[in-house]
Amino acid sequence: MGPCNAADAGDTASACDIVTITSLNLHCGIDTRGQPFDVQAAIAGLDAQVIALQEVWSSDDATEDPVESAAKAMGAELFRLPGRAVTSLAGVGVLGPSAPGRTGMAVLTTLPVARYEVVALGQMPGDASPRSAQVVTLTLPGGGPLRMACTHLTHRLTSPLQLARLMWNLGNGPAPTIIAGDLNMPRQAARLTPGYTAVVQGRTWPAELPVVQLDHVLAGRGIGILGGTVLPPAGSDHLPVRARVTVPGPGS
Repeated sequence: MGPCNAADAGDTASACDIVTITSLNLHCGIDTRGQPFDVQAAIAGLDAQVIALQEVWSSDDATEDPVESAAKAMGAELFRLPGRAVTSLAGVGVLGPSAPGRTGMAVLTTLPVARYEVVALGQMPGDASPRSAQVVTLTLPGGGPLRMACTHLTHRLTSPLQLARLMWNLGNGPAPTIIAGDLNMPRQAARLTPGYTAVVQGRTWPAELPVVQLDHVLAGRGIGILGGTVLPPAGSDHLPVRARVTVPGPGS
């Protein structure tokens, strides 16, 4: 199975599916000045078939869930992974008004999901939170599979070790694989990931004056790359990243 190119995608839709994937660290819905932003609008603006979200905040006293509302508005299936419970946002290093709640991650997809699993990546020294990845196996319009792992790796310098652990867990299965999320490592490190290509190039943090790329989309073998870009600010202290890729259909 070889990677599709742009010509393949345009000439034979059944042989090659085009997929758009976006990733954003929501910073718990708080902007760089410590004020809440419109999370639902931010997600709606990502405009992708598959959206990977990190630092999703669920307040204990919230009457509405903006992530769930965004999923309903785009007709997407929502997979949430609750994280650590804290008494306030200060417990996760975010300055802003809040009540007790939980951090977490989420995947929204308008593509059918054949399988969903959570991969534990362990807790690194100096990091208060254990890290995990949400792994969804999607069924593409042409009938082929695509596996996407959403993750938020440790902010310590040991993030490459967690990425290696994720890759080991993903293995060399038959489904083409994408890794998306806040990997907490610069592009120079992310692009060295064996068997994967860094799709997006551009600084993503801090959003107002970015100096480093922490947010990535990595495409595994068999995936063609149509383009990758850093998107405009969405309210968070991270900038979103978007990738357009091609995936070969069954038997290609």
